[in-house]
Amino acid sequence: MKNIITAALFIAAFISIKSQTVNKALNQIDEFSLINRVKILSSDEFLGRAPGGEGEEKTIEYLKKEYKKLGLKAPSDNYEQKFELIELTPDVSPVIEFVKGDKKVSLKYADEFVAVRRRVCEEVEIPPTEVIFAGYSINAPEYGWNDFEGVNVKNKIIIVLVNDPGFQTGDTSLFTGKAMTYYGRWTYKYEEAARQGAAGVFIIHETEAASYLWEGQSWSAIFY
Repeated sequence: MKNIITAALFIAAFISIKSQTVNKALNQIDEFSLINRVKILSSDEFLGRAPGGEGEEKTIEYLKKEYKKLGLKAPSDNYEQKFELIELTPDVSPVIEFVKGDKKVSLKYADEFVAVRRRVCEEVEIPPTEVIFAGYSINAPEYGWNDFEGVNVKNKIIIVLVNDPGFQTGDTSLFTGKAMTYYGRWTYKYEEAARQGAAGVFIIHETEAASYLWEGQSWSAIFY
């Protein structure tokens, strides 16, 4: 019984100390400091904080300085843990062409389309193939929606819409209305296209549906 009581007192003391530590930490967090740090890191001075360049170096130095101010102990001499990153720099054809019968549509790189890859390899080549419109590239049984039902997109390029079906109507009974679900995001569309065996994906950029301008996003259309 004595051992049980001792253990209980130890646990209670530990919880009390832990609670005091948490409260002390919470009391040091205030709205002004958070907003100020966000403003600083999001300013033009940090050049978007992109890795591998001047923006990354400035960001790292700022964070290290703030860590020291807070009295945080560094796991190493300089708060840094080294690891390697791979930069993918696509070399894209300046023009792509869509052909149907005697009709041809040409798109200029950067002005009308952007192409990137996400796989680490020297070259990605997709031979001329059929292009299929695949709605929103969504297969969501819980919403009763499947853009791929009865459609074979294997080894083909699909063209899809950004966002999800609820956006156009604003009807919350259709997906979640104007509030975008994960199904509306690029990442999901790539994942589902891969599951369906598609060779590539073009996402049509629409400013309102995407919630940003074409000029504000360098990957507004994706060839994957």
